[in-house]
Amino acid sequence: MVNRIHAAEYSAAVCAGIIFTCICIAFLFPLGAAILPLFGGKSSVSFYYSKLSRITAYTFETALGSTLIAAAVGIPAAFFTANRTFPGRRFLLSLSAVPFCIPPLIIALGFVGTFGMSGVLNTVLMKAFHLKNQPLTFLYSSAGVITAQGFYNFPLVMSVVSASWEQLPTDERDAARLLGAGEGRIFFTVTLHQLSPAIAAACIPVFLYCFFSFMIVLLFGNIGGTTLEVEIYQAARTTLDFKTASALALIETACAMAAVFSYSKIKPAYAADSSAADYGYDRTKIGRALYESRVMKIVEYGSCILLGTVILVFFLCPLFSIFAGGVTGKDGAYVFVKIINSGGFRNALLGTLETAPFSALLCVVTAFVYAWTLRMRDPLGQNTLLQTLPMLPMAVSSVVMGYGMTLLVDRGTVPALIAAQAALAWPLAFRQIYASLCAVPQDTLDAAVLLSDTPLDTVFRVALPSCRYSTASAFCFCFAVSMGDTTLPLVLSVPRFDTLALYTYRLASSYRFAASCACGTLLCILCVLIFALGKKHE
Repeated sequence: MVNRIHAAEYSAAVCAGIIFTCICIAFLFPLGAAILPLFGGKSSVSFYYSKLSRITAYTFETALGSTLIAAAVGIPAAFFTANRTFPGRRFLLSLSAVPFCIPPLIIALGFVGTFGMSGVLNTVLMKAFHLKNQPLTFLYSSAGVITAQGFYNFPLVMSVVSASWEQLPTDERDAARLLGAGEGRIFFTVTLHQLSPAIAAACIPVFLYCFFSFMIVLLFGNIGGTTLEVEIYQAARTTLDFKTASALALIETACAMAAVFSYSKIKPAYAADSSAADYGYDRTKIGRALYESRVMKIVEYGSCILLGTVILVFFLCPLFSIFAGGVTGKDGAYVFVKIINSGGFRNALLGTLETAPFSALLCVVTAFVYAWTLRMRDPLGQNTLLQTLPMLPMAVSSVVMGYGMTLLVDRGTVPALIAAQAALAWPLAFRQIYASLCAVPQDTLDAAVLLSDTPLDTVFRVALPSCRYSTASAFCFCFAVSMGDTTLPLVLSVPRFDTLALYTYRLASSYRFAASCACGTLLCILCVLIFALGKKHE
């Protein structure tokens, strides 16, 4: 019996090792294939340096502008969620799940329904002021791209900064208050300095997400401006100019690598003090008189109302308009019944169920193998190279990965799509699983290694039980991410294959707005349910 158990554990370990190796290959080979055409052949890159620099500058401009908006909204929101108790606080914090569980395509549909030419705001303004032309036309421009991306990602900044703000030591701020410093001076000279690691840790991933933004730019981008991501897709899929696509892919990946390297160098934010008694006083009461002053209350209430209005108009209204757009068409709510009963929706749902679970499973297995290896080989977390390797997929976009896959296979296939999604998404699972493994005391692991008959006993008797909840959460998280992925299925173009996200995009691109909103609402509900199921297991 014992031999059978050891044989099963050995077989499982071998399978996990094979999966990890395959996922690494699925990441490295497409990346190499995407860049290789640049160094072969006789044809030259069709871009002039001026055009290339203009595209790169526009990409940085939109990504940086979006990040600044996300920070400008997220940091004030983090102040209120970290330092104040008010109705709706938990709901506001729960919005941090939106960028993960709701695809960018759905957000784009929401912004169209709210700020588009025939959107709610334009319709209301035209009727209220008897206008002949739409007053809001910013959506289909660089401003629209920056606004949509910035407000879509602000919850990420808010959640990270809020969690750090709650844990900040207050001794320096209290000392400054005792010395007569005002709250504004304290914020800019003390608090902002303490929060800078958390702000950077939140803004760099947001910058990367916006730098790699594809669907929003594809839908909203103006004629005179395009990004590296969109131009790679156009060169690879439309003009078949592979050398130009490879040059753009190399530039984009190199820029993203620099951002990922900077992200890996950020030090963790301050930890919370163990007890206020260490300082000999109740730190929550120091300097409260200034906070309780009438002027400060008026400023704070006014800022809260302004911030709430901005979030309502630019974030919550687009989310609601996704559902509203599906029921305000000529068919009303019946459009949902028509979509569910349509053959296209059923095929897309089957396609999603054919890819998302397997992609999530590959992500979890790969993440666990690397997390366990890293935990055992680098228990103190001092090996910079091993700590940085899981971040490398953050520097490769879905378009570059899909483009590389198309060069390796004759035509897009379902296994290629699953492998590409897992190769890019497994670091998301790694973060959760590795955090659980790091929580296991080193003494427990050392004792398990000494008392185990084989090294695999430690894995199956200690490691797996210790991270079972985080593994389930990571699986659901990657499932939702794969379900909402539109870019890879679009770039790979698997024949006679659809996913819910791709089907929603095709409905939108064929100007069936009500149907696309209805399908997007159903996709959003599924993603939220799966994401919530994963959060329940954390």
